[in-house]
Amino acid sequence: MADFTPDIAPVRPTALKPGYLAALFAVLAVVLGAFALYGLQQERRSTLETMERGARSLAEAVSSAEENVLRAEVDMEALVGERLLDNARLLAELGSKQALSDTLIERLAAEHELDQVDVLDLEGRLLASSGIVDDDELDGWQEALQPLFAGLEQALLFELDQRLFAVAVAMRNGGVVIVRASAERLLELRIRSGAGRLIQEIGSNKGVVYMVLQDSLGLLAASSNVVLIDPIIGDTFLESALVKDAVDSRLATFEGEQVFEAVIPFAPQGETLGLLRIGLSLDELRVQERRGKLQVLLLVLLLLVLGAVGAGAVTVRQNLSLLGDAYTRIQTYSSRILTQMADAVIATDPVGVIEVFNQAAEDLLGGDRNEVRGRRLQEVWPHEIVDRALQGEELLGAACLYTNKEGDERTLAVSSSQVRNADGEVETIVLVVQDLSEKVAMEANLRRRDRLASMGALAAGVAHEVRNPLNAISVIVQRLRREFIPQQDKEEYGQLTGVVSEEVKRVNRIIEQFLELARPPALAKERADLAALLQRAAQTIEPRVLATGLRLQRDFNDVGAVEVDTDQLQQALLNLLGNAIESMESMESMDEEAIKLAARSLADGWVEITVADTGPGIPLAELERIFDLYFTTKAEGTGLGLSIVHRIVSEHGGHIEVQSVLGEGTRFTILLPRGC
Repeated sequence: MADFTPDIAPVRPTALKPGYLAALFAVLAVVLGAFALYGLQQERRSTLETMERGARSLAEAVSSAEENVLRAEVDMEALVGERLLDNARLLAELGSKQALSDTLIERLAAEHELDQVDVLDLEGRLLASSGIVDDDELDGWQEALQPLFAGLEQALLFELDQRLFAVAVAMRNGGVVIVRASAERLLELRIRSGAGRLIQEIGSNKGVVYMVLQDSLGLLAASSNVVLIDPIIGDTFLESALVKDAVDSRLATFEGEQVFEAVIPFAPQGETLGLLRIGLSLDELRVQERRGKLQVLLLVLLLLVLGAVGAGAVTVRQNLSLLGDAYTRIQTYSSRILTQMADAVIATDPVGVIEVFNQAAEDLLGGDRNEVRGRRLQEVWPHEIVDRALQGEELLGAACLYTNKEGDERTLAVSSSQVRNADGEVETIVLVVQDLSEKVAMEANLRRRDRLASMGALAAGVAHEVRNPLNAISVIVQRLRREFIPQQDKEEYGQLTGVVSEEVKRVNRIIEQFLELARPPALAKERADLAALLQRAAQTIEPRVLATGLRLQRDFNDVGAVEVDTDQLQQALLNLLGNAIESMESMESMDEEAIKLAARSLADGWVEITVADTGPGIPLAELERIFDLYFTTKAEGTGLGLSIVHRIVSEHGGHIEVQSVLGEGTRFTILLPRGC
């Protein structure tokens, strides 16, 4: 990066004369006063609109409460009717089996909390009763119960004077049972929860002058302070509001006081019952208007005074303000750029004391940026490339390796430059650090994938050529075992042909693995729960883990679903777990929690699966070739297992990484797109 010197044009102070500035302040005072008065009018209009919305909310609350009460009444009436019907049927069934006496039905009425039970014959004569029934009442029942006497109905439900419910049920042997229950609970519900009660409660709140519900005939409900109010008939505003399906408002007078009145048709369940009128106090609005006018007056006076006696000071302040604004804009703009940059940016003074340390630098190198300011960069990042930059060497994409606090090795590219002042002296040293780790890993993964594809294709060709003679050998061995049995040394002959047959099968299995690597089956992706898939792999491998004296540790709860080929991913996991077990078998002492299978969700729709062990580790020279085809460290290995794992992960659009430390263990990390 080249040296650069900031080139910021100076801000020239304005040349305003005090007289002009005083006149300007006078004009400004008038303009601001006019704007302030206009603002007060707008604020008044906005306040009235807010009051109208508040009144609408109150009206909707009352209407909703009334609808809820009506629904509750219907539900309770249904419950009371069902209860009475059940009791009446029970008594009718009992009356079909035995005679119902006054004593019996009095006891049953008391047990079931019934107000009265009557039993009539088919002629309407009273047979038994738990109370007193006069002749007029019997005559009324005889007419109402004709559908039961005639056999047209089996049960009837009645509501008596809004205080009693009655159910009549025909008995099988003739006659009718009548059961009555009180409707007092419904009446209490209407009294406690009706619109009238809610109107009184709302009307008692501060700021609400009155609240009334009225129709064309008069008041239906009102707050406690309302005795008389203007009728709807004769008031064109109210008559018009009654037929509208919207809130209307006006300024009205109530008991000599001007109020804001909002009017809305009251129509619970779609039926208009009248008008709901809500009067809201304007006291708060008047206080705000007085305060606003006083503020306008004080503002105008203040501007006039400032214009008369402070023109010179205002000019200086204006110029300083312009300079301050320019500096703030530059500082804010630079700060936003540094914060949003993906690369780490560090600026120091000539001796290396940190002045700028952006968010990306904090994420990469660790430490709080507010705490590292003022410290030497060599303390925060002790590296020879820092010394080179501070000594004046200009770097351009210089590569270096850095190990963070988590032990992860990162590949970095460092560029540096010097900022000089007008005299050519170094004022600031700037370092820009790019993290190339993911790019390097992806490039290595692509190279490995291409290498595996080429080697796999070659292996498939060789395997295909080997398979034909191998099949011929297998057929010949089978014929030799069946058709050419020698007379002597039969047992040895059988052992030799058996060995040849088994070796042919083993070579054939290796060929199958070659072909699977070169021509893998198409992915059969499906949505699957990742935790369940990992649990299945753990259960499959666990008997082998326990047989070697190890224990498999699991950590993969709540990782969600993924879209994968479950069989192939299962195969990859079992290969990795099997390798972990084999690496641990060579150790003299085994940790009970030496093998770990874990998974977690990452940002941007990715998941991470980890298979780790605390085995002897893998040397660095072997680590670089571990995914190569045919490479193996086992005496009997084919060098295909990890190549197949790499192929499966790559076909899912993911990549696999390996980290290993000699004497501490190995960790394989699979990164997969969630895909769903």
